[in-house]
Parts: sequence; structure tokens; C-alpha cells
Amino acid sequence: MDVRSLARPVAQLLTTTARLATPLIPKRGHKTTARTKRALKIAPHHSFLPSRTTAFPAADSIIYNPPASEASPAHTPFLFLPRSDPRRSALLRMRNDPGALPAGLGADSPAEADLPPRMRYKHRNPRYHLQEEDVAEMKRLRAEDPIEWSVAKLARKFDCSEVFVKMAAPASQEHHEWLKAKMERKTARWGPKKTQAREDRKRRAELVYRGEL
Repeated sequence: MDVRSLARPVAQLLTTTARLATPLIPKRGHKTTARTKRALKIAPHHSFLPSRTTAFPAADSIIYNPPASEASPAHTPFLFLPRSDPRRSALLRMRNDPGALPAGLGADSPAEADLPPRMRYKHRNPRYHLQEEDVAEMKRLRAEDPIEWSVAKLARKFDCSEVFVKMAAPASQEHHEWLKAKMERKTARWGPKKTQAREDRKRRAELVYRGEL
């Protein structure tokens, strides 16, 4: 038998085996997020790690970096200054005599001119013009018809603040219950979005009052 006739089937068999061997090798890819995260979780470079050879920063040292808004210990409040402290007398002179301010801190200084305009609040000077008869009349009107004579209307009538009206002529318990029932009927018609918005608003207000927002 010819040797070449036997070598050809053997060569075909080896070629077929080589072709079939490649797809049979199992390969696992990153098909899930967890596998991808584990594959990408590489240890940091040694340059990012704290150096144990240098003196600072040492591996066991604490780096203190306070925020920029923290009060400086050099600024002592006036209330905590001792009587013998010269800064206390200097601040008193500056308060009593605005002309004694250092250069650059006067009212007409460039530093003051660069500031934004002052906010104009509606200040009410306290006036004690109401007599006992006026307070009695205010109470009578408030008790007679609290809906007609509201706090704002009584404040306009007697030319006083709404806070004074609430203190001098508070509404009755029945009126407060009526207002509470009216508010409950109003909130019952709210949808889920408005109800959630009001709850979020109360939660934000509580965070503001506690200084957490």
C-alpha cells in the first residue's frame, strides 16, 4: 500500500480534530453586573497608599482639615470678652462713636460701596396708643363674629400688629375647632401628589429648624 494514501486520511483526521477542539473549550464572560464589578475591582496603585517610610504623613497620623465656614478662634464674641480685655473697650468706642472706626471701615468707604444694597425690612415702631376700652371692643368684636372680624381686619381697624390682636383677643375654642374641621375637609380633597408635597414641605421645615438642611 502506498504511504501517501495512508498519510492523507491521517492528516484529514488531525485537521478535523483541531477544528473541533477550539469550540469545545469553555469560556465564561462577564454576563452580570456582579461579575463585572468583581473583575473591575482592582487594588489601588502603591502610590495612592500612605507611605510608611516618610516622616509625614505617617500611616497612623490624623489629617485635620476643618471646613472653611468654621469660626476662627481669633474672633472672640463680645459677650465672652473679660472686663479687662482692651478689645472690649475698643469695641465699645466703635459702637458709641462711628467716626472712630479704622480707615477703610467707615460708612463711605469703598468696602461698603462694593457691598450690595441693604435689605429694606418693614419695621414697625412700637406704639402704645390703645386704651382699655379699645382692647375691650376688640375682644367683643372677636367674640361676636370671629369670621367677619378676623385678625387682619382687627389689626387694620385698631392700627396695631396682628401679634397684639392674637394676644389681646384670642379666638374661642369653638372657632379653632371649626377652622380645624375646615382644614380637614380641604385636605381630604387633595390628591396623592399634593399630600406628598405637603408632607415633604413639613419635613424640610423641621430639618431647617434643627439646622440639618
